[in-house]
Amino acid sequence: MNNTWVEISKSALLHNIASIKTIIQPCVKLMAVVKANAYGHGLTQVGEIAADYTDGLAVINLDEARLLRQKEIHAPILVLGYISENEDDLAWAIRERIEIAVNSLSHAQRLSKIIKHSSYGSDSLRLHIKIDTGMGRMGILTSNAVDYVKQISELPNLAIKGIMSHFADAVGHREYAQEQLKRFEDIKFQLYRQSVQDNGSGASGSQDWVWHMAKTEAILDFPQSHLDAVRLGIGLYGLWPNIKLIDRVHALHPEFELKPVLSWKTRILQVKDYPEGEYVGYGCTHKTHRQTRIAILPAGYYEGYDRGLSNKGDVLIGGKRCPIIGRICMNMCMVDATGVKEVKRGDEAVLIGAQGREYISADEIAKKIDTVHYEVVARINPKIERIITE
Repeated sequence: MNNTWVEISKSALLHNIASIKTIIQPCVKLMAVVKANAYGHGLTQVGEIAADYTDGLAVINLDEARLLRQKEIHAPILVLGYISENEDDLAWAIRERIEIAVNSLSHAQRLSKIIKHSSYGSDSLRLHIKIDTGMGRMGILTSNAVDYVKQISELPNLAIKGIMSHFADAVGHREYAQEQLKRFEDIKFQLYRQSVQDNGSGASGSQDWVWHMAKTEAILDFPQSHLDAVRLGIGLYGLWPNIKLIDRVHALHPEFELKPVLSWKTRILQVKDYPEGEYVGYGCTHKTHRQTRIAILPAGYYEGYDRGLSNKGDVLIGGKRCPIIGRICMNMCMVDATGVKEVKRGDEAVLIGAQGREYISADEIAKKIDTVHYEVVARINPKIERIITE
């Protein structure tokens, strides 16, 4: 895949972190979410930068955590996804001070039992307990939360470091988000009151736990939800989670700006002058209506360039928009570059990003294939080289 690469702008990444810090209070910890290969941007590339400017990183599994530790990234790491209950994996997590999301009482009990009967039985696994306040995904239901958290706090070989939850929609369903936050804060209050009543027993460490719930959209537009820490995901990469937020955020923070971090580029494999009236690509979905200069690019749906962009998408060549013609193939696509003067093999083509005065955004692509920009960037094949630029 040497002819196709992703550029990651370090300056844009640092700009976004600095911009978010102007919105949150200094006492609020900032966690950079680099899960799923940093939303397609490159796990270790982004992680090495973000680790120095935030209070910790969040990944989806132990494999990602290992890759970060192998790069000698020593920042706190929280695994958001479900992990293997393998003794060796847990031993490694304990040794590397990896923090694990726990989603149920039985989950915590199993982890405690495994560690107790292992060679690391005297050490503790660091936990963040996930509360389902209304997302309907992983986590302990609010009706059981106080009792279960107290029971987990009493299990041997486990050390609670935080309590977490997740909003379903902090923008379009604000009243529901407020209700989710209220449920979360009610649990916090009950646990605090109980720890005081217990006079040091039970969940007595609850005063030191980090409570966190806010994702990017809540960071930007729901300050009551910031609590002890926030988890910066899509905003880290310069992408707005919801366009409705832009005007609202600028009303309070006129200078606030997010800068896209990722550009996706490739080089032309071949240029040919194709006759009028000929079909292009599988399925004969495009027929030339004039002599057409076709540029073939080494990017297809295997590389993550969505097949839904067939006969819909554009790329940039020579600073001009050039339409995709025909169906996108597994590893190639064809582009009408007739309007580009002196186009030749080896010229740069931009799939996402800027060239000259033109710009193609992940949002633009998402609209054309009826999805979200999260998916557009996250699906870029991880084998494609990620290059850090200044």
